[in-house]
Amino acid sequence: MNTVIDLMLAVRDSRPVFYHKDTNQFDYWPISEIERETLDPNARIPYKDLNNFRFPTYEKIDHGEIMRFYVKEFVEDKAVRKQLFDILRRDEYMDLYLDKLRELDLYNDFIDACGDIYIQIFEEWAEENGLDFRIK
Repeated sequence: MNTVIDLMLAVRDSRPVFYHKDTNQFDYWPISEIERETLDPNARIPYKDLNNFRFPTYEKIDHGEIMRFYVKEFVEDKAVRKQLFDILRRDEYMDLYLDKLRELDLYNDFIDACGDIYIQIFEEWAEENGLDFRIK
């Protein structure tokens, strides 16, 4: 389960993630490693591809909303809440926020509280794309 959550938390604004059905891998390439080896350098990547699937975007996941929810609902200490909300006001908040959670020993609590949200987003993406992942 944490692998899915780790994958979701790795999605950033400028770097889309792709799933490749033939290699069963996630990476930042729009085509799989196998296809890269055999593809003509001048070939166009098809818009609708039955092997390569774009993972939910940064905007679709909406990390900021999930992280604000965690702070509002699960962080009781006012000073800690202020620190976390201040980080969320920045443009580039993901790494700082996650690092602060680790520093405050709240990372596992965040995963316990919000992991199901990330899993639900993942499962909806898999269903929309006809992919069969078993998450327990």
